[in-house]
Amino acid sequence: MQRNAMLSKPLPAASAAELNGISPVSNQADHGAQFTPARDSRNRRVPGLYLRNGRYYGQLWVDLGNGKKGPRRFPLVDGDNQPVRGLVAAREALEIKRHERRENKLPTAGRKPLFADYCETYFGKAKVQRKRPGTIENEKQAVARWCDHLGHVRIDRIATPIIAAYVDRRLMGGIFCGRKLDAVSERTVNLDLLALRNVLNEAIDEGHLRQLPRMKMLDEAPPPKRKLITPDEFDALIKAARSACPKNGEQLADYLRFLAFSGTREKEALRVRWEDVDFKHDRLTIGSDGLTKNWESRTIEFNPELRALLHDMNRRRAPDSSWLFPSPQRGTRDEHAKSLRESLKLARAAAGLRWVGFHDLRHYFCSVCVMAGIDFMTIAAWLGHKDGGILVGKVYGHLLDEHRHKAAKLVRFVRPR
Repeated sequence: MQRNAMLSKPLPAASAAELNGISPVSNQADHGAQFTPARDSRNRRVPGLYLRNGRYYGQLWVDLGNGKKGPRRFPLVDGDNQPVRGLVAAREALEIKRHERRENKLPTAGRKPLFADYCETYFGKAKVQRKRPGTIENEKQAVARWCDHLGHVRIDRIATPIIAAYVDRRLMGGIFCGRKLDAVSERTVNLDLLALRNVLNEAIDEGHLRQLPRMKMLDEAPPPKRKLITPDEFDALIKAARSACPKNGEQLADYLRFLAFSGTREKEALRVRWEDVDFKHDRLTIGSDGLTKNWESRTIEFNPELRALLHDMNRRRAPDSSWLFPSPQRGTRDEHAKSLRESLKLARAAAGLRWVGFHDLRHYFCSVCVMAGIDFMTIAAWLGHKDGGILVGKVYGHLLDEHRHKAAKLVRFVRPR
C-alpha cells in the first residue's frame, strides 16, 4: 500500500538542466515520461540512444565540472535545429554530439549564469581585450544598459520580447543605470543590439545557449549629407593656423595639409615616423606600428601636393626626433604630439570655420580624388577601407556624377567646313 501511494504522488517538474537541453541520468520513476532505450528493426538495443515523448536523445559521459564524469542525455536535432526523425538520423546526430564532446563544444550542464554575471566573463576574454580602448569603453556602456534591463535574467532565457522592450525604451528615452536618457536614433539602438549580439555569441561558444534570440536591426535613416570644405576655405584655415597659433602654428599647418593630402586619420598621422616616408619610391606607409583602425598597415603613393609637403617638412625636420609631428613638450624623450585639437579650435575660430574637424580633411581628400576620376578601389586602398570602394562610392558617388555633368557641358563639336 505504501509503495502504491508513493507512485501515485505528482511527479517533479523538469530540472534546470533539462530546460537547457541536457537531461541528467536518474531513476526513471522520477520523470513523467520515461527514457526508453532505442531499438533497431531487429529489436536490438542501440547503444547511447534513448526515446522520450517520441523524441530521440543521445547519452554521453561528460565532465560534470567538479572533476568527475557522469552520463548526460542531449536532445538530438538536425541541421535546422529540429528534432531528428528516424533511427538513421538519430545515429548520425549522436555521432555529431560525440564529435562535439571531443572538441569541447557540448553545452554545459546545470543552471546558466545571469546575464550580468556573464558580462564580467565576457570583458575578461583576451579576444575582447584586444579591441581598442575606445571600442571597449563604448561596448561597456552599451552592455551596462543591457544589464540594467535584463541583468537579472539567465543568459539562456533572453528572448525576443524582452529585447523588443529594451528597444522601445531606448527609442523613446528612459531610465538606464539610474540616469534619464533622451530618445535616440535607430542607428544608436542598432549599436546597442550589436553589443548584445557580441556577448551572446561568446555565450554560444561556451555552450550556455544554442542560438541567438531573434533580434531585428532597425531601419536607419540615411545620414545627413556632409558639408565639404572648399579649396578656398582650406587655404583660409591654413593661413589662420599660422597666425592664430603662435607657439605651434607651423606644425599645425603642416599637420592639416598632411591630413588633406594623404587622407589619413587624426591619430594615424601623429604616429607616422620619417622611416615610414619612402622618398626613393614616392610612397608613404601608414600604420607600420599595427595600430590602425583595422590593425593593418597600408601604402599611400605620393600625389604632387603630398610630395612637395613632405620634402619641405624634411628640410625643416627636428634633428632630435624620428616623428613627422614631434611633441613640443618631449624634452629629452622622442615622443610624437598627442593632440592638436586645442590649436585647431583657435585656427578654425580665426578662419570662421567652427564646423571643421580633422576628419573633414579626410573627406576633403576623398572628394578631390573622386572628382579627379580616381577609381573607388584605389581611393579605398589609400584610406584603409576593406570594402573595395563600396563606401567611397556610396558617400561620394554624387560628386563624380556632378563632375562628369560639368565636364560634359564643356564638350563642343565644331562642324567641319
